[in-house]
Amino acid sequence: MWRRISSFPLRGVEELLRQHMKLVLTSTELLRDLIEGCISYNWTVVQSVAERIAMTEREADDVKRRVELHLYSGALFVGLKEDFLRLAEAIDQIADKSKEASRALASRQPEKEEMEELFECHVKIREIVAGTVEIVKLLERSVELMSTDTKASLQLAHQVEKTEEKLDDMKLEMLKYLTQKEKSVSTLTYLQARDFVFLLDMVADAAEEASDVITAMIVKSGA
Repeated sequence: MWRRISSFPLRGVEELLRQHMKLVLTSTELLRDLIEGCISYNWTVVQSVAERIAMTEREADDVKRRVELHLYSGALFVGLKEDFLRLAEAIDQIADKSKEASRALASRQPEKEEMEELFECHVKIREIVAGTVEIVKLLERSVELMSTDTKASLQLAHQVEKTEEKLDDMKLEMLKYLTQKEKSVSTLTYLQARDFVFLLDMVADAAEEASDVITAMIVKSGA
């Protein structure tokens, strides 16, 4: 698709974007291990997983910089170059917010009784984390198909938007639950859990932003 409007050798950029996306997905998938560590009250696991997420996020940053260098050195239509940069940045924000979410939980170890109180709704928490991973998987597939099957890529981008709306509803339910538990736990623990939910929402928001960029790029190309 892109080669119709550019003389830039895009294969290298596309491969780097896919590599970037895989690292970002890995950082998000690790949130499942993080939340399981919380549910089992194993803070050694929580802190270890948080560090793995941070390391993966740094790897993703390195790849994003390589994307930027490829774009800088290539002869590419300016508008499309900006779109590729926006896409890389939105994708990178997913890993960044995953890292921040993991650090929110790993930053301090609440009392076991507090965690038991909060994680009575462990099914809902697992659903939100699973939904967050799923939305990033949909985005990864959309990125993978951008230059080979634009129709399928566009459909997946739209699916990302729909999934984000569902996750918004789940987030609101979780916040209502936390509010009900606010007086049963310390203020710090309440804020810690609330920040985690907010940051998960930012992961989904970043995925939606990336899907919007993909949609704009496909429409702009006239594919």
